[in-house]
Formats: sequence, C-alpha cells, structure tokens
Amino acid sequence: MNTIKTYYKLLLTAFTLLSFFTANSQTQTVDLTGKWRFQTDVMDFRRGSLSPRYNHELQGEIQLPGITDDYQIGYKVPYKYIDRLTRKYEYLGPAWYQRDFEIPQAWKGKQIFIYFERTSWLSSIYVDTKEVSKNDYVSVPHNHNLTAFLKPGKTHRITVCIDNRFQYNTHKWDHAHTEFTQINWNGILGEMKMIAVDPVYIEDLQVYPNISEQSIDVKMDLANPTGKPISGSIKFNVAGKNYKLDKVMKVSGKDSLIHFEGKISLGKQIKLWDEFQPNLYTLSCKLSSDVEGARFEHEKTATFGMREVKQGKNHVLINNKPVHLRGNVENAVFPKTGYAPVKEDEWERIMQLMKKYGLNHLRFHSWCPPDAAFRMADKYGIYFQVEMPMWGRDAEPDEARYNFFRREMIAILKEYGNHPSFVLYCNGNEITGNFDFIEELTAKGRLRDNRHLFCGSTARTRVKSDQFYVSQQTNKGPVKVYEGLPYTNWDVSQQSDVDVPVISHESGQRAVYPNFEEIKKYANSPVEARNFEVFRELLEKNGMLDQANDFFKASGALTVVEYKAVVEALLRSGKSAGFQLLSINDFPGQGYASVGILDPFWDSKGLISPEKWREFCGPTVALLRYAKSAYFNDEVFQGDAELYNFSPSGLKNAKIKWLLKDESGKMIKQGGLKTQTLGTDGVFPMGKFTFDLKDIKKAEKLTVSVVVNDTIKNNWNIWVYPRNENLLTTTADVLYTTVFDDQAKQKLAAGGKVVLTPFPEQVQGRKSIFHNHFWNPIMFAWPPMTIGCLIHKEEPVFADFITANHTDWQWWDILNNAKVIEMKDAQQALRPFIQVIDANDKNEKLGIGFEALVGKGKLLVLAVDTKKDMDKRPATRQLLKSIDTYVKGDQFNPKVTVDERFIQSFMVKQFENKP
Repeated sequence: MNTIKTYYKLLLTAFTLLSFFTANSQTQTVDLTGKWRFQTDVMDFRRGSLSPRYNHELQGEIQLPGITDDYQIGYKVPYKYIDRLTRKYEYLGPAWYQRDFEIPQAWKGKQIFIYFERTSWLSSIYVDTKEVSKNDYVSVPHNHNLTAFLKPGKTHRITVCIDNRFQYNTHKWDHAHTEFTQINWNGILGEMKMIAVDPVYIEDLQVYPNISEQSIDVKMDLANPTGKPISGSIKFNVAGKNYKLDKVMKVSGKDSLIHFEGKISLGKQIKLWDEFQPNLYTLSCKLSSDVEGARFEHEKTATFGMREVKQGKNHVLINNKPVHLRGNVENAVFPKTGYAPVKEDEWERIMQLMKKYGLNHLRFHSWCPPDAAFRMADKYGIYFQVEMPMWGRDAEPDEARYNFFRREMIAILKEYGNHPSFVLYCNGNEITGNFDFIEELTAKGRLRDNRHLFCGSTARTRVKSDQFYVSQQTNKGPVKVYEGLPYTNWDVSQQSDVDVPVISHESGQRAVYPNFEEIKKYANSPVEARNFEVFRELLEKNGMLDQANDFFKASGALTVVEYKAVVEALLRSGKSAGFQLLSINDFPGQGYASVGILDPFWDSKGLISPEKWREFCGPTVALLRYAKSAYFNDEVFQGDAELYNFSPSGLKNAKIKWLLKDESGKMIKQGGLKTQTLGTDGVFPMGKFTFDLKDIKKAEKLTVSVVVNDTIKNNWNIWVYPRNENLLTTTADVLYTTVFDDQAKQKLAAGGKVVLTPFPEQVQGRKSIFHNHFWNPIMFAWPPMTIGCLIHKEEPVFADFITANHTDWQWWDILNNAKVIEMKDAQQALRPFIQVIDANDKNEKLGIGFEALVGKGKLLVLAVDTKKDMDKRPATRQLLKSIDTYVKGDQFNPKVTVDERFIQSFMVKQFENKP
C-alpha cells in the first residue's frame, strides 16, 4: 500500500475510534473534514466516455471544507470586469474529490450516509468505480444513502464529483450560484460527515406550535428499511431556559416509512417567540424500537419557538399580533469568502447589525441561506423571507426545471421549517411565464406547511394562493418608494390596502459614488474590485482624482437623506405590511450598485451611525407630516405629529413636545402636545402644532424635533429665508444676463463683471435632478446619469446661502429648475462651485454653477431658471441673493481663465446673440 493510502487509512481509524468514544453507541459519526485527493476535469471525461476520474487515484490535494478558489484552482482571470467584482480564479465544471475509507466492521447492519452541508450544484458519489448516488439540491444539504454499496470491514474508495455548472436552464442571475454576488464556487462547505445509524431511524422531525393550547404537534417520519414490523416508544424531552418536560409515546408499524403524530402539552409556563422575546426550546426525540427481538435506537433534535404566523387584513400576524416588517434584502453578498457563511459567527454579526439599525426582517432574494443563518435569526428575533433560486423566466414551460423547483421547495420546507424565524416563503424574484405553475407551487406549499405564509412571486402577477404580496404596485397604485420628497404629508397607505398584506418591494436604491478605499479590503478575498480600479483611473485621467472621497461622501450623504425620507414614508403608511430595502449593504453585481450605508462586507461607510438611523427606523418612531422644507420668513410652519409604534406595548400618559433649534443648537421655540396614551401595532396621531417664522430675520437652517417621553426623538431640517426682493439687478459694475450676447462679451472685454443665468432650455447639457441615480448607471443607463452634487460650501459665493457639501431638501427647487453643463473641454483646473457628480463609469466634469476669467473680465455662470415661479422658490431666491452680494463685493476673483468658445460650446446657438 502506498504512503497516501496508508495516511488516509490511519486518519480514518483515528476518526472512527474518536466517534466510538464520543457518539451514542447506536449512532456512529466520522468527521470527513481534512485533506482529500483532488483533480479538476475541464474536459468532463465522465460525459465524454473517456477514462473518468473515479477510475484512478487522484494526484492533487485539497483541504475540505473549502472551495477551489481558496487554492487558486482554475482559470487565472486577467480581466477587469466592470459590471461586478472580478473573481481571481474561475472554475466551472466537474471537480473530483477522493478518499479511501475502511468501513468499521461494527457498522454491519446499519444505514450509512454521507452528509455534505452545502455544495454547488450537483454532487455525485462513486463507490470504487460505480456511481451510486447523486443530488442536485441547491438550498439544502446533500445526504447520500450509501448503505447498499459499502461493506463493513472493507476499504472503499469514495470519489465525489461536484459539478457547479447549471444543471437546469434556470436564470443565470439568481443569487444561489451567480458570479455577481457570491461566486459560482466549486467545493464542499460546512459539516462533512459519514453517519451510521440503526436500521430503524427518525428520517424527519417537524414541530408545529399551537399557542392557544400551549402545545406542540410533533410529526415524524420513521424509516424502516428492515421490511419488518416494529414496535417501541419515543421519549420526548422539551428543554429551554428554566423549562424542562419529558413525555413518552408508543409507536408501531410495518411500512418502510412510518408516519407518526403526537401532541405534547407544554403548560402555562411556556413562553412565546417573537422579535422582542425570541424564546427558544429544544425538542429531543429518542426512538427505541424492537424488530423481531433486535433493539434499535436513534435520536434526533429540533429547535423551535412557540410562534404562529397568520395573514391579517393589512399586516402579517405573529402570535395574533400585527407586525410591521422593516426589512433588508440579502443578496448573498459575501466577498470575503465568495460564498455564504455556514458558521454562526458571521451570521450572528449580521443579525446584530440588523437589530442595531432597527430592522426586524430579512428577505433572501432568489436564494435560501444555510442553517446557521436561521439559528442566529431564531436567537435574535429576525423574520426571514426565504426564496428558491428562481428568477425571471424560470416559470416558462420546462418540465425538467419545474420538477427541480418542486423538489427544491419541499426540501426547503422540510429542512428549515422548524425555525421560528422562517416566517415568509416566496418562490422567487420577479417571475414571468406560466403562473399556473407558480400557483401550483404556492398552493402545495400552503397545504404542506402552515407555519409560514406563502407568496407566488415578488413584484409580478398575483396568484390565488398568495397570503402576502411583495411588489412595487397593487391594483390601487404604486407602493414602491424609491426616493423622498421635500415634504412629508404623503404615504402609500391607501395603495397598500388590498386583500393581502403588501410589502414594498426593494425600496431605496439610490446610488453612492464608489469609495476607492475599499479596494484594499479585497486583498485576501477570492474576488477583487478591479472595476473600482478602472473607475479610479478614469477619474484620474479626467483630473479629479483628488475629489474622489468628496464625491463619495457628498453622494452618500444624499443617499442617507433619501433613505430617511423613504423609510418614514413607509412608516407613515399605516396599512402597509412593511418594506424591504435594497439595501443597507452594497450590491456588487449588475453593474455594481453601491446603494448601501454599509459596504459589501457589512462594514459601515461612515455615512450615518446606527443610533441616528434608529431614530427613523425602529419599533417606535416619532413622525412628522409637513407641507414643505423651504419657507419664506413671513410664512407659518404647520406640523402633524404621529407615532409609529410596533413595540410590545403602548405608551401610557405619553409626554409629547416639539422643539425648534437653529444650526448652533440654540432653542428658538418649543411647545407641548396633549399628554395622551398611545397604542401599539399602528400609526397614531399625536396632534398638530404651528409656529410663526416672522422672527427669523436672515437665512437660517432650522431643526424641528418631535420628542416623546424624552427618549423617542426624531428631527427634520427646514430652511427659512427672507423674501429677497430686487434680485438680478444690473449695475454699472455687474451685468446680469440670460444670454451670452455681444453686450456680455463687450462687458467682459472691458474688464467688467457678468452673471450669466441661462434658461435651462438654452443650455446644451444634461437634465438636472435632485436624486442620485437609481441602482447604478451601468445597468440602468438612463439620463442624466448623475450621482448627486458636490457643493463647494467653503467658497464665498455661498456666504449667504447655508449648505453642507451635499444637497439637502433646500436644493430641490434649484436643481429641478436647472441644467447640467458638460465641462470636459474646460481647463482641468476649473472646478464648478455647484459640481454635479457624474456616473463612475464616465467621470466627466459636470457643473451647474462656476466662475472664470474671460478676457479681462469676470464671469459667473449659473444654469438655473431665475424667472419661473420665483414667488414659490425661496431657496433659489436666497442663492441668487448670495451670488449678488458676492459678485458685487471684493471677493469675486476667479482664478481660472476660459475662452469665449467654451461658453459658446454649451449655449444653444439660437440664444447666443439674442437681443
């Protein structure tokens, strides 16, 4: 026997002895982690009728659990993919893993299984030179019964083929095995073991809580491959914190699969499970059976929570109590490993972050996570929506694909159905095709397992069996909220009020400029952010690399403003069942959607703290409805205060106050609302308040706060301005004009000052909008392809206009009445003071306002409409006031010279010389 064979036999012996000392005498387990022989098979000799790998002793080595990427196996990728992270080593095809095992003589008469917690996609087992088992589940472990092919006391060569190619014609973007989020890895992850059990064993154990009766219904399938009658008992033990209960029930039967059901009363001391009190219990079942004098034993356990889910009128009901789902979409984004974690530590971190950011719900978009995710959600009280790897056209007719999905759904319900966190099931994402098939799946799911609510598809056709609906639209109108508005007296409650609870689909999605500092975080990852390198190089080529961090922070700040508005709108919607943000962490596929406040590693981008986020996203949130964000100082502010409360209890004798502070934090006004008792499980009015703005004599940024019981508080910025009459008045020193005509040129030639405010239709450029681009500009390449604005607030032109370095709601009327000037042909040194951030795949210089020397004169350009509805645009008037003071003072000293031809290049010709 050669050295490798000797090594593996010694290793197996050690494992076997260990299992005898540590396992129940009736059940033996051998840990299969460690070194395996290995070989790739890009030629796929198994299908090509050539000498397949399992006929030979493989010559390479690999450590399992693990994936081929960990060992730089495959095609070394030279490219820089733009639309996703670049996988360093790509391997697609069969890969072979092999070990020799001496099957213990003591396993004679037992059932022998090989168990792999997670593979991708097909696993085939070869014993010696014969294929004996294959499994193509994506969402659940692969458990191969090898009893008929292994002889106790004999050494067998076990060869495993993992084929990560698509086994069916399914959508190539689903997150279970895509290159866009987790990579389409090849390998084996998590638990790997060989198990020997007695020939009568518990094949399946499901626990159905009944909270009204304080009991559980236990449903079990007992495998009996002996073909003989059995009799015996099952000893049940229920254990939890300060709780223990034992019960024994008789069992008998003669079929190969014996179905057993029993009820266990738990008593009044049993506690319910929900997001606030995630009480968990363990049910241990010990089967003792006799078959013609032979005594067999087997044990199986299940963790459960006393939790029931029902369909309410507008909300999902947990234990008969309405919940509002504050959710995030989980897209299998794990760049550190390239695959979803199978250990608890990373999932625990994610669930803790969910709680820190006030979220109680996680949707798994077109994939199902491993058991560790469910365990940590059970522990922390997070409500899961689980999906199959189904997307798009997967419902179009294809019987092989249909059968795969039928098997996959049943496997998911069986494997993870006991977890109380598993609340919602949906077949997949944005499905099209044959909805009779989708109805079939949904109806069968409902009949099989009433511990979850079922839905046919997100964001597409409704089916009869839907118990909830995740969508952008109902038959009453849009329920999506992708961006905010400069006022808050609106919601989507009426549109959400249909026959099932409605969850807003993929809310948010406003892009943030990439943070190039993240590139270094991929050093020890199977993927690299080479697209970021391309974007960075392009920014450097266009002379703006020094502004990269400013672009990131300014666009990120606007995205935070948008998320606050989006979340609050959905909280105000009392008949909405909830929302699923896409997402608080970045999505690196489909063109790279950096839409999150967290990066792909679930690390903070530094844009907002969890504490500030929870002020507007949590179980209890103070809300305020008001008509606008920018005011003249002769107006009156009116607010309608509300309380969103889906906490465990109402607020008795709540003390409510409102505050008005200036930017320094100084109190300007305050008042109280009626002390009152506020309920729970809804949105409750707290009262109206008003205040006069006449005492505000100059431009001010103010903060309105609503505070409940001194602990629940939320804030909104408003801006107050004087009327600013007599704007844009030409003097001997300064010419105001909307056209770049001979008069303007002569003024500049004479060394004078010119303020050019062309109408938007006079400017050849891009549309100006307030919002950051949707999702990302590579996938959705619609104009204007911009990601917010960088405001050079330190420039003296803004001395009388209060602004951060990013746009906030006071910029709404300015930007929506403007035009974006394309400035790539201007001198590199010229930087606009209102600088529009271009899409990261173009990185061109863009601006709405800039200043320059033209000839001997000084020119300031502001591409904003200064005529339309100016009596309704206080912020625009204040900006013009600030510009007027600036250009008529001594600080107006542009440093960069531009040619007249540059000005003419962006002016529509018919307006250039208009008298």
